[in-house]
Amino acid sequence: MTRLQADITSQFARDYKKLKKKHVDMELLKEVMRLVVDNSDESLATLRQRHNMHRLSGEWLGSHECHIANTGDWLLIWRSDATRVSFQRTGKHDDLFRG
Repeated sequence: MTRLQADITSQFARDYKKLKKKHVDMELLKEVMRLVVDNSDESLATLRQRHNMHRLSGEWLGSHECHIANTGDWLLIWRSDATRVSFQRTGKHDDLFRG
């Protein structure tokens, strides 16, 4: 597998800024993002085993989600293809999936 080219949505940028203002350890998020971008068999296995990576359904069909450092309620959502990954959202479950 090849390393992916990363980009972020404007919503992800807002989510990131909001978390940073709350003095959240953003290195935890960056480490998970590096695993996603790396896209190797080893990094994907780590995402599945340590961060509960899984595919989403419904309005998020085609996207993946995982937990940041198994902190419980801090999630990362992204969509990827063979060459690119787009980080879509990060934050608490209620903030990301409220109806």
